[in-house]
Amino acid sequence: MKQPDGHGSLLPASWRVQLPAFEGPLDLLLHLVRINEIEITDIPVALICDQFHEYLALMDELDLDIAAEYIYEAALLIQLKARVLLPQPEPEPGEAPEDPRRELIERLLEYQRLKEAAQTLAEVDDLRHGLWTRSGRPTAAPGDEEEFDMGDLSLFDLLQVLRNVLKRYDEEHPSPLTYRGETFSVRGQIERLLQRFDGGRSLDLQDDLFALSSRAEAIACFLAVLEMARLNLVRLHSAGGTSVLLFRTTRPLDPILLEDFTG
Repeated sequence: MKQPDGHGSLLPASWRVQLPAFEGPLDLLLHLVRINEIEITDIPVALICDQFHEYLALMDELDLDIAAEYIYEAALLIQLKARVLLPQPEPEPGEAPEDPRRELIERLLEYQRLKEAAQTLAEVDDLRHGLWTRSGRPTAAPGDEEEFDMGDLSLFDLLQVLRNVLKRYDEEHPSPLTYRGETFSVRGQIERLLQRFDGGRSLDLQDDLFALSSRAEAIACFLAVLEMARLNLVRLHSAGGTSVLLFRTTRPLDPILLEDFTG
């Protein structure tokens, strides 16, 4: 299964793993029922649907060969989830309300019975092998693939381990926050300060700097005050201590003087 955007797997080609198709979507559903410790007859559809898609996304990222039946089952689960979430029609008098999950429950129960029967037959076969030994084991033909044995584990058990590790890693290593710093121009600060003057009233430089949003803006404002004093747009007056008052002069602002001053 490839990524939906068409770019293929996220892993290098040398890392791709080919596994035999010995498990299907119903195996995954039974696995989810087991790890969530719920009864097949009382499946929380929304939870199982979301987890089913999480496993499919993980298998897709690992470039495991996902058959079309997984995609079909995922679509059925989405449809079932929508039916469960939507209001159900009122049943006829004397009739029990219809459970939208009934078909899925029957499929899982039937599949579970078949798996248990197959397991019983496999155990009987192992017992017969122990009682009647064969004279020799047939050699594999050239080009035949060696049997893939995972013991008592299933593919989904291994995926569960990886899923838990990735979830814990995401919780302990959150994505770094990116902060895009604002830029403040001296020219912009000059225009802001000129707008703050009210008639012939003064402006306290310290109070104005404290009211700014950041160090960068305060520095730009300080440079703007120096530039305004150089252009004779303001007069600086000490009000005692560290307080400095700005007085607007009568000289008009000439935009040409600031045309190239943007820093």
